[in-house]
Amino acid sequence: MSLTVIKSGFQDMIQDLGRIGYSHLGISEAGAADSISLRIGNILLGNNIKEAGIELTLFGGSYLFNKEAIILLSGSIFPSFIDNNPIDFFQPIHIDKGQILTIGSTNDGARCYLAIKGGFDVPSLLGSKATHLMSKAGGHYGRNIKKGDKIKYFGLDNINLPNNIKFNIDIDRSVLHVTKGLQFDLFDDINKELFFNNEFTVSHNSNRMGLRITGPKISTKISKDILTEGLPLGAIQITGSSDSIISFVDHQTTGGYPKIANVIAADLHKVGQLKPGDKFIFKLMSLDQAEKLYFQQESSLKK
Repeated sequence: MSLTVIKSGFQDMIQDLGRIGYSHLGISEAGAADSISLRIGNILLGNNIKEAGIELTLFGGSYLFNKEAIILLSGSIFPSFIDNNPIDFFQPIHIDKGQILTIGSTNDGARCYLAIKGGFDVPSLLGSKATHLMSKAGGHYGRNIKKGDKIKYFGLDNINLPNNIKFNIDIDRSVLHVTKGLQFDLFDDINKELFFNNEFTVSHNSNRMGLRITGPKISTKISKDILTEGLPLGAIQITGSSDSIISFVDHQTTGGYPKIANVIAADLHKVGQLKPGDKFIFKLMSLDQAEKLYFQQESSLKK
């Protein structure tokens, strides 16, 4: 059982929740840029939340199903159709053998997710099916899905679906909450005010490794880089040229730029929905506040 890619999107790839626990070996987690949306898709289909889906960025393509399936689209809304009939997001949809799913361009955020009842049948690498483009590993041959590819999926063992599930997830991308970075004290009050009191814009020179953002030039009290150290997901680095970069899912695992702040875990899904030209501000909060938001989010997903 498989779907055939008639036309691929801008960047279609297999992703799950990532390859956890290998950063000390220089292997970043990868995984869905908006893991919350992928998890919601799997929950609504009755799948394991760790099941892989197809991540689509900015616009999708057309996909022929060679066997019946139950699918669900989640994330930002990309107008989508089965044989020219519009379909809703966040709703399980039955698709028959020979029908074509067409996914258009985003109406808002950067990414949407195609989940399928039972999951996609692709090999696991180090406990994950996630694609890591830079290392050409995982997913579908370690690369983006392209025209002519056949992506296998598991059959319908059962068609039981959960009922009446509601989620309370903050999707406002105009504010990214952060905690103090490892080198927060290397920045004086003037530069901290510049960072927290001004708007930033996502650069076109952004990808899954990191989002380059334009805004005020931030500088440290020191004139050189720090010693190379571990680089956490969501760290906001300030480069030697005073540019800002948010490390993201395919990030390198070490770095030598000072880190002024770190996007909180509960807001990382928002970073995955930021696209070039989007504007936002950073808002500082305590570790206790960040932890509280994380547990509130997890509680909503487990209802």
